[in-house]
Amino acid sequence: MAHPDELAALDLHPVWTTAEDPAGAFDPFRFEQRMAAYRLMIDNTNPADRFGADNRRNPLWGLAFQHQWQFRTGRLGAGTRQDGLIDPDSPWGYGNYALCVVPWLAAAAAGVVPDLPVADPPTRSRFRYVVDGVLPDEFVGAVDDWRAYFALVGGSGPVDPEPARTALWKAHKTCLDVVVGVLAEVDTAPWPELEVGFLRGWCRMVDYLWAAAWPTDFDFMTAHGLDVLPESVLATREDVRALPAKARGNVVNVLRLATTPRWRHHLDLLLWKRVMRTREARDRVLPLLDAVFDPRPENAAERRRLLGYLLRP
Repeated sequence: MAHPDELAALDLHPVWTTAEDPAGAFDPFRFEQRMAAYRLMIDNTNPADRFGADNRRNPLWGLAFQHQWQFRTGRLGAGTRQDGLIDPDSPWGYGNYALCVVPWLAAAAAGVVPDLPVADPPTRSRFRYVVDGVLPDEFVGAVDDWRAYFALVGGSGPVDPEPARTALWKAHKTCLDVVVGVLAEVDTAPWPELEVGFLRGWCRMVDYLWAAAWPTDFDFMTAHGLDVLPESVLATREDVRALPAKARGNVVNVLRLATTPRWRHHLDLLLWKRVMRTREARDRVLPLLDAVFDPRPENAAERRRLLGYLLRP
């Protein structure tokens, strides 16, 4: 396996280098199987080193890092860190299923990974999964979007990273739109209401990342994506106040998104998409996003740039 040398210093490394590839069937209710699925999709989309000899420019790294965070912080089930089994009733586990099994099925259809049967959930669940090989209808469109992504990166020669990111985020958003709709309809107890609110807000934050074609390669994730999320499940507001400053600020913003009225979220997102029309603006996404969610004297210049991008013909 070709991967960046820096991976050896991260907690993702042990499972990345030891998880056995799915054989005979893909069991998405085992943490190691989902991680092995990500590894196969990342490895098999780098023919002729299209994303670099060590595959560090592959935009699928973001999904693997997110899954490791969910495992490390207990969001996949109360016992997952001990036995590796993902609770079919975990809201985060369901969200990750949409971003692992759905792209896997698209990758299998594209010939990127083996076309293996997907195992049924081990118990009854409030969420809908592949059962007896049948994909829930609500995910059909997402599979189509992921197939478009794999078709885009499956050619020959160097890959322009921005179109690849744009296609990935489109598929990513289609999956999470399904998740958001389901979360609005099911009873998520006994998971804390604050934690489920954070998940809903995170799905809305993805709308901003999608519009910006947010980088998800190895280098960007390790530089900007490993210390911005909470390292424990959020049960009370005190849990939020106890977070390190950087993660706390991000969590507060995400929770605010979760409670923003739908009309206001759509309006804000419309304005943000207008700001993000040019590659110049997208290349400045970090300071511009900071200016949107945390306006303060120090980022006044970025807020002026936001206005300039917004008003540009």
